[in-house]
Amino acid sequence: MLLIWCFALLFLARGARAEEVDFSFIEKWAAIGDSYTAGVGSGNQLGSYLSKTWQCSRSSYAYPEIVNKALGGSVKSYQYLACSGDRTDGIEKQAKALEGDLDLVVLTAGGNDLCLAGMIKECVFLPYSEEKCDAVLSKAQSNVNSILKPNIRKVLDALEDKMKKDSIVIYNGYAPFFNTDNEDCANKQTWAIREWNFTSYIGVKGLPLTIERRKRFNALVGDINKAISEVVEEYDGHKKYRISFSDWSEWPGIVDGQMCSPSDDTGKYPNPKQPMMQFFKPDTHLVDDDENTPVHDEFKRGFAVESLDMSLNPPIIARDTLAADCPGDGSGLALPFNMGLPDSFLANFHPNENGHETMAAATLEMIAWTRAKILGKESCSGEDQDDFKCWSSDGLDFPRPYAGWERLDKTYREFCDNVKAPDNTVNWEKEESYLVGTVEEHRFKVKLSDRASEWSKDECLEAFKRIIHSCDNGGDSNKQNPMNWKYGGKYKRGSTTYELYPKWERPTHTRADGMCAYTNNYVFYEYRMMGKGWAGWEWGKDTLLSALKGCKLLTPTAWTFEYCAPNGIKCDGYDWYAIWHSTIGVNGRCMDAMNVVAKSAGGYFHKYNDGNGKYEDGGCSESTATFPL
Repeated sequence: MLLIWCFALLFLARGARAEEVDFSFIEKWAAIGDSYTAGVGSGNQLGSYLSKTWQCSRSSYAYPEIVNKALGGSVKSYQYLACSGDRTDGIEKQAKALEGDLDLVVLTAGGNDLCLAGMIKECVFLPYSEEKCDAVLSKAQSNVNSILKPNIRKVLDALEDKMKKDSIVIYNGYAPFFNTDNEDCANKQTWAIREWNFTSYIGVKGLPLTIERRKRFNALVGDINKAISEVVEEYDGHKKYRISFSDWSEWPGIVDGQMCSPSDDTGKYPNPKQPMMQFFKPDTHLVDDDENTPVHDEFKRGFAVESLDMSLNPPIIARDTLAADCPGDGSGLALPFNMGLPDSFLANFHPNENGHETMAAATLEMIAWTRAKILGKESCSGEDQDDFKCWSSDGLDFPRPYAGWERLDKTYREFCDNVKAPDNTVNWEKEESYLVGTVEEHRFKVKLSDRASEWSKDECLEAFKRIIHSCDNGGDSNKQNPMNWKYGGKYKRGSTTYELYPKWERPTHTRADGMCAYTNNYVFYEYRMMGKGWAGWEWGKDTLLSALKGCKLLTPTAWTFEYCAPNGIKCDGYDWYAIWHSTIGVNGRCMDAMNVVAKSAGGYFHKYNDGNGKYEDGGCSESTATFPL
């Protein structure tokens, strides 16, 4: 495995010059953190029975152990205090316990504050209701900014007195566990502990790992990484040490190393079809209910000894209870089921040997990258081949989401103006949605890969300009898209990818249109209108409403304007509907066949005529029909 890691290191570190990959400045260093740094399950458990090292499940093939070997003979002191199960308060104590004058500290911290492993264990392995798991996951996501960031700051503050001037701290992130390409993991595998079938889970089945549920777990990992990277950016340059965020989250997906991969057609672990699997996982192959299958050895051991109030690793079990600052504490959201899982399950949803090789390679690359910055030297990265793609050319059927080029031409400039590259962070990404809640809602995204960190605003402007103005250029000559709608696309330039995603799928409108009806209530007219191909981005305020106000004596009141698709409303192919009141006697002057209001609004509408109206019959007809249809 070390050979695999060496090749990964050469690949990841290709962006640094040879003289910069010199670790001889590191004489005293330390590794602190949670089970990701302790390396639970990766290699042999270190330490003698019941020693502190053994209690913390530090392992011989954890990434700090790999890094320590790579640093070479210059290392005079290596402190390894990481402890499985520790949250940031415990990791803060680890930092304070370090002997000082350090050249380097590496760490992971934060996952246990959100009960990440515990939630997955209890929502996946054990028979909890979907409502309970959803509540805990939602609470965890809401607590990322309110709880996690302050806790991370305490750890980093505690390191200040332990570091040399211009020393380095590498804060490693986490990685998403799951592939989300198909539902085989939910339909063809079972993640609940099948050895409890004799109880039938007291009538409750374990939750299937659906795509939606996997995406929620992955999103939580992304939220944790985002919080970490933002605090790292906040702290770098304001302490005696320099700090960088090591993001290895893309690698498991690149090498087919996630759980629930389409390659995993058996659910067994290890699986020869996934040689680069990055995480420990249980055997999840599907078994018939009446099949007489052997019980997992670790389950039999755990279930037997825990009935005697024992475990394979009692200190970890003791630390595995909920503490302050964990989602669910004191809120009624905590998961109460506590029969007790055997300790060998702790390694699940943690990096395996491959995962620790990846973390080690990323850590060493970030040490070299940060050292180069301290020395004022630039790193260089290889250029990848450019890749340009319009979503409309991908062969998928229409209808599909799109937006108007006039709006996109304005919002892409705003997006590029607002993107700020985080300091000392590689593979970062930023995205922003515009015209939210309208049918022309769209999202811009920029993401870096290949350990890149720098980006160019000018390149951003050029890239999105090309996506918008080179794709979907139908114009009047193209009968399928004469209004020149834009379906989006992507442009990969070197290690930076620019992407544009309109949100709402709808039929491609070939002309602006609408239908209009009104009711004479004798003291006022009530108008009802449905439209498409115009007023799709501003709730009609700058188009229809403005035009109505511009027509003398119309004076619209009781104004209502709603978009159909964003609100889940079926509008018979139209984008929006509007309802308003006006003074009587204005229909002929403002809403007639001359379409005075429509022309002023930049659109068009025809008479409803009880559903028989034709496009050519412009204006508004009297009707009692209710809109939207």
